[in-house]
Amino acid sequence: MKRIRTPREVLAALDRMLAEKVRPVKGSSPLEKTVEILYRQRPYFWVGIYLVAGERVVRQAFRGPVPPCHSFDFGKGNVGTVGESGFMKVIPDVSADPTYSMCFLETKSELVVPIKIVGRVLGVIDVESDRPDAFGPLDQILLKDVARRLARFLTSTGKRYVRKAKEAAAAEEAEPAAQAERGRPPASEKPAAAARPVSRRAVAGEQIRP
Repeated sequence: MKRIRTPREVLAALDRMLAEKVRPVKGSSPLEKTVEILYRQRPYFWVGIYLVAGERVVRQAFRGPVPPCHSFDFGKGNVGTVGESGFMKVIPDVSADPTYSMCFLETKSELVVPIKIVGRVLGVIDVESDRPDAFGPLDQILLKDVARRLARFLTSTGKRYVRKAKEAAAAEEAEPAAQAERGRPPASEKPAAAARPVSRRAVAGEQIRP
């Protein structure tokens, strides 16, 4: 069960976590711990962190239902739009927003905040609620503060997470060509079921392949 904390308490927990010197084990990176703090301590239905890799944003950590989308091209959906523009977007009613990319039937409102420093967008924080108009000034300020802390982290001791995200995205993009050379059809050419909104809950730390 969630124990809702004030924004000040959430930021204090985040600061303590980011100051830790312990080497993270698999599944417990600072990005994973950040979404865990936000998901457990605030009344959010879903929380995700994406990092910019080329011309798209790729999911690195999440808490809540398992999402069908692993990445968004710049300009696609609210996550890709904020990743490209670098401007926060508040969506009080996702059903009235033409840019919203539906992942969960339960989502009623959304808040997408860029992680940026000196104008450079490193990624985005995506938070969704099962209540309409759920993100007032308090949550907007909180998520901006979280984004600022993550931006400092990702440009200092956490640089490797940005590098790994870019390397993984590059390898993923190169895979179709490598498969073609081996005589196999790329995964994108294989029949696949269409993605649909889902509502299955993820186990903390669960990693889902796109």
